[in-house]
Amino acid sequence: MPQPTDDAHQGDGLFPGEPGPLVARPLVLITRGRTEFLGRCPRCQSMHRHTHLGKVTGPCGAEYELQPKAKRRAA
Repeated sequence: MPQPTDDAHQGDGLFPGEPGPLVARPLVLITRGRTEFLGRCPRCQSMHRHTHLGKVTGPCGAEYELQPKAKRRAA
């Protein structure tokens, strides 16, 4: 007898095949008075400005993570 698939659990963070969090790589933007981070939104593809790294919400409502690229290690 065939078993039903476990599609009901897809996307809840328990299975390795699920897509990871949306990530944007920021550009540093120095304005008068503060440093901001400019990142391309993974949902709408527009550039959004943020005042901090980490989890952010864009003006379009998309939630994603601003993460700088890992620094290269000297060989």
